Amino acid sequence: MVMTRKRFNTYCYGICAALCMFINGFDASVFNNLQGISRFMNDMDLHQNAKEDQNLIGAVTSSYMAATIVAGLFISPFITHYLGRRASIFSGCIVVIVASLIQTFSNNVATFIGGRIVLGIGQGIALPAGPVFMSEITPPQIRGRMLSFWQMMYSVGALVTSYSALGLQRSDYLGDWQWKTITLIQAVIPLICAVCIFLCPESPRWLVQKGKDDKARRAIARVREPEEVELELQEIKAAIDWEEKNTSNSLKDLWVDKSILRRLILGMVINFGQQITGQSMMNNYSTKVYSSVFTDDSTILLINALNYTFGILFTLTCTFLSDRMGRTTMLVIAGIGQGVMLLIAATVYVTTPNILADDGTISKTTGVGAALVLSLFLFTFFYKPGWGATVWIYSSEIFPMSVRGTAVSICTNTQNVSNLVMAQAFPPMFTAMGFYALYVWMGVNFVLAVIVWRFYPETKGVPLEEMDQLFGGADKVAVIHQNHKDDFSYKDEKTA
Repeated sequence: MVMTRKRFNTYCYGICAALCMFINGFDASVFNNLQGISRFMNDMDLHQNAKEDQNLIGAVTSSYMAATIVAGLFISPFITHYLGRRASIFSGCIVVIVASLIQTFSNNVATFIGGRIVLGIGQGIALPAGPVFMSEITPPQIRGRMLSFWQMMYSVGALVTSYSALGLQRSDYLGDWQWKTITLIQAVIPLICAVCIFLCPESPRWLVQKGKDDKARRAIARVREPEEVELELQEIKAAIDWEEKNTSNSLKDLWVDKSILRRLILGMVINFGQQITGQSMMNNYSTKVYSSVFTDDSTILLINALNYTFGILFTLTCTFLSDRMGRTTMLVIAGIGQGVMLLIAATVYVTTPNILADDGTISKTTGVGAALVLSLFLFTFFYKPGWGATVWIYSSEIFPMSVRGTAVSICTNTQNVSNLVMAQAFPPMFTAMGFYALYVWMGVNFVLAVIVWRFYPETKGVPLEEMDQLFGGADKVAVIHQNHKDDFSYKDEKTA
C-alpha cells in the first residue's frame, strides 16, 4: 500500500496516542526494576526473599492495579463518552505526572504505595481511550498494523525503565537519586503526550455521535484522501443512525443485545487470559525469578533490559503479520508456543542441581542459567505479537460505536483484574513452589489456544461498522445500502 501524506499523518496520530502504552510499560516495570536496586529496598525497608515482606511487595503492585481497575471502569468511560477520546488521554497523563512526583519524594513504603495508587488512577483513565482512538481513525486495511504499535510502545517504555535502572544501579554516588531518578523520568512522556494529543484530530465517530458532522468531516479529511472523506462520513453516520433507531443506544445493550454480550464475554476472556499466560509474572517479578538463578543484581537488570529490547523486535512481527495471518491464527500459535517455552524453562530448572554458596544463596550453573534465559526470551517471542499485541487489536475493533468506549474499558480492565490477582498471589506462590509454578501457566496457555481456536471469529480486514454481522448481529451493511444507496464493499474474511 502506497504511503501517502494522509496515511503518514494517520500513523503519527496513532503513535501519539500509543504513548499511553509507553507510559504503561514504563510504570508497570518500575517496581520490578527498583527491586534490583539495593538503596531503594533499604529506603523502603523491604527484603527481596523475606517471607514476611512478600505480601507487602505484592501490595506495591496490586495497589496500582486496583486503582487502575477502579478508574478504568468508573472514570474513563464517562470522560471518553462525554468529553472525547483525547480528553481522557490528556486527563490520565496529568494524573500520572502528579503520581510520579509523589513516588519520587516518598521516604517510606506507605507513601510510595500512595503514589502507585494515584499512578493507577491516571493509567486507568488514559489507557482504555488509546486503542479506541487508534482504531477509530485508522482504515481497516492497516488497523492491525497500527494497533501493533500500541503493544510495541509497552516494550519501549519497559526498555527505557530497564536500561535506566541498569545504569543507575551502578551509580552509587547518586545516593537516593539512584532510584528517584527513575520515578522522576516517569513524568516526561506523559507530559509530551498531554501536549501532543490535542494536535491530533478527535475521533470522527465520536464527533458524529455528538452531532458535530462538520468537525467530523474535517477530522476525516486529515487522515483520508479527498475522495474517501464523504463516503466514510456517510458510512459512520448511517451506522450510528441505525444504532440509535434499532438499539437502546445505552449501556444496557451490553447485556441485552446477545451479539454485544457475546463480544463482551469473548473480549473479557482473552484480556483476562493475557495476564495469566505468565506475562504478569515476567513483567512484575522477573527480577525475583532470575534471582533464583543468578546472584549478581547487575546481571539480572541486564537480562531484564535485553528482554525488553528483544520484545520490541518481537512485537514488530505483529506489525507485518496481523493483517496477513489474522488475529485468531496468531493467538493460537502464540498460546502453543508460550506453553512449550514455559514447559522447557520449568523442566530445565527442576531437573538440574543447585549450587549452594557460602552465604546460603542458591544459584545455577552458567549453562543452566543461559538455557532458562533463552527459553523465557522465546516465551516473549511468542507473547509479544500474539497475546500481547493481538489481544489489544481484537478488543478494540469488535464493538459497535454505542458501547465501544465502555466495552473496551471493561475488557482492558479485565487485564488489570487478572494482573491484580497475579501480583498479589505470585510472590508467596513462587516462594513456595519455585519453578514448578511455571507448569501451571503452561497448562493455561494450551487451554487458551484451544478456546480461541474454537470460539473466536476472525476480524481481519472487517470495517468497524460491519462487525455486528460477523458476531451474529443485524446486517447493518444491508440497511446502509438500502437507505443510502452507497457502494460499500464488504471484504469476506474467507476471501481476504
